[in-house]
Amino acid sequence: MGIVDDTAGYHVQPVVKEARRTKKNYALWLGFALCTIYQSYRYPLQMGDTGTSPTYSDTPLIWQAGKFILALPLVAITAFRWFNNSARLPHRHWLIAMATVFLSSFSLLKMLGGYDSHYVAISFWMLFSLVLVLDVDFVSVSAIDKYLYILLAYAFGSTLVEVFLFLAFGRLPALAFAGSYLVRFGGFLDDPNAFAAILFLLMGWSFRRFSGRTRVLVLAGIVISLILSQSWTALFFFAAILFFYVLISALRRPLSALVTICALPMCAFFIVEWLLPRLQEGFLWDMMQDKQESIEQHLFPWDWWAARWPDWTLVGEWNYNGYESWWVSSMVNFGVIWLVAYLFLVMALLFCLLRTSPKAISRPIHAGLLLFGLYFAVGSLSLPFPSIFPVNALFFLLFFLVAFQKIAADNLEPARPRRLEPVESLSRQMVNEDCNTGS
Repeated sequence: MGIVDDTAGYHVQPVVKEARRTKKNYALWLGFALCTIYQSYRYPLQMGDTGTSPTYSDTPLIWQAGKFILALPLVAITAFRWFNNSARLPHRHWLIAMATVFLSSFSLLKMLGGYDSHYVAISFWMLFSLVLVLDVDFVSVSAIDKYLYILLAYAFGSTLVEVFLFLAFGRLPALAFAGSYLVRFGGFLDDPNAFAAILFLLMGWSFRRFSGRTRVLVLAGIVISLILSQSWTALFFFAAILFFYVLISALRRPLSALVTICALPMCAFFIVEWLLPRLQEGFLWDMMQDKQESIEQHLFPWDWWAARWPDWTLVGEWNYNGYESWWVSSMVNFGVIWLVAYLFLVMALLFCLLRTSPKAISRPIHAGLLLFGLYFAVGSLSLPFPSIFPVNALFFLLFFLVAFQKIAADNLEPARPRRLEPVESLSRQMVNEDCNTGS
């Protein structure tokens, strides 16, 4: 009576599948390239902040605005393309998207009280990342892997160049003072604190990506780069991660756990009785003395702001107050409601990563994002990562890809069964009844 459609179950749409395969996500990868390469002008041109880098000159306005000028066409193109393609999102993703739009819009409105570059840095890169990711159909695991390989090579190469030029010619990087131990190497970003965040992304990814001697060498290089950054926030976070890793590994073996517990009092005695007195006589103690001013800058004047709580509790101060501690300063600058919304967004993105199976986006990428995301959230207790480019942009780009389920294996899974039209459905039912009668 008719031809039986034997495509029951999953129906593959060759045209759509091929279109997805050939889509290169140029705008997204140009965004990643912008975040990776743009700040590289700082070290060769010695542009930065004369207040923190005495051998540098202040960055001209055109160089500060350059990254936004390059990013705006990408936002415009991807936004137009997304709206032109019906602009749909699953219901579970709308809350994250709307929270991002609210946070970004509120930050821009704060400029009504006076322009400050921090408002632009906080608001723009969230929206930039959201728009670029929404336009993406999918990003392959192998493509992200290749990007992280390039990022790793770029991080190592730039650090080696900086160290060589310093040892051979005395060339000082940013945040370095001649005649002191405060010579901090910030890689291709020439920013030790931001570079340390990138190193944690590479550390988690490398730990799962490599094995054997290669893994030992790569991780050793990352740890050495981390030490050269002299970022105390990063070093404390690394020590905490290392402690928990050793503790969990020891607890899996009862005998090792017992040895570890017995060794802890001996380690404490060694530090108090032998190590600390010698540190006071060596260069580490001098380094701590030199960093005393930097440590004091991370302290927040609680008493002063507590006395003025009615002025900032709801919508924050209308003049930006720069403090190193992001979570506390954002409460003063934007108000409690905005802070809760931002905290929700960061926690939601981390939760999406934890809910995602490591196998779905590959274990190395999952490990790298987990370490990077935790450091972004915890490290913001003492550093303003949400206002530091490109750490803020990379965080939202990568985590929006996970939250919106844009990372896929290289071989696409078949599409879901297509919905049959009423006439086609009735035809199939008649065919099946005819077959059953014939049998």
